[in-house]
Amino acid sequence: MHIPPYYKRPSFQRFFAGICIGTIIGYLIFIYMFGELQEKWIEENLALRSKLQDLTQTYETLLENHQALDEQSKEGLQVNEIKINFLNLKELKLENDRLMIHELEEAIRTEANHAVGKKVEDIANSLDFLIATIENKTINIDDFRYQAEVSRVIVNETLQLSIRLKVGS
Repeated sequence: MHIPPYYKRPSFQRFFAGICIGTIIGYLIFIYMFGELQEKWIEENLALRSKLQDLTQTYETLLENHQALDEQSKEGLQVNEIKINFLNLKELKLENDRLMIHELEEAIRTEANHAVGKKVEDIANSLDFLIATIENKTINIDDFRYQAEVSRVIVNETLQLSIRLKVGS
């Protein structure tokens, strides 16, 4: 029995070429989609890790403050959360760099973390100290230096900081 030589016919040559080209295009599409999904996974993983770190720091700070203030009566409001708002990200061309913004927030949050769990009145009385603590820190991220300038502070159950960044030297 003889197998017919289909490889010589132009229709089969086009068919086999189409299979090869389709396989290459499909593989390139697969690589692109895999890269996009991997990038989203990394961003989500970083966000969840930072949220976990914030929650553990908040928990530890609240636990320490609770143990210290256990003998005293607690009156008034306490600071439970810190929110940071950057005012000039467009001027510094950082509005699309989520990783840089995240690292800047983490650096400032670590400086202001001692305020979590304290009374609003205590924070309001030591507001100058809080502002000086944040403004005296030079933030180094990836060969860039930033100096934070506190524009506005709102002390409530949530400590809201409006910060203007300057490029440091």
